[in-house]
Amino acid sequence: MTHLIDKPIEVLLIEDNPGDARLLREYLAEFKDAISEVHVADNLEAGLTLLKEKEISAILLDLTLPDSHGLETVLNVCEAETLVPIIVLSGLDD
Repeated sequence: MTHLIDKPIEVLLIEDNPGDARLLREYLAEFKDAISEVHVADNLEAGLTLLKEKEISAILLDLTLPDSHGLETVLNVCEAETLVPIIVLSGLDD
């Protein structure tokens, strides 16, 4: 089977709810052929540190974190790294 991905993906999950983080990690484990590692941070500051230290391919970002909320969260990540795709996670319906 030919892979469309040249190298395994490293995902950064920024999520403060341990239950949600566990569920997302279990879901992403199903893609072990494509995803090499899932790095988890429970606040924005820790996530931005990992973003600097690791070769991140995609970011899963909770909008409601202990140290950042809403659009400000996305803007802070975009300011730190503009080339990594960001998938926003939110339990809000607005």
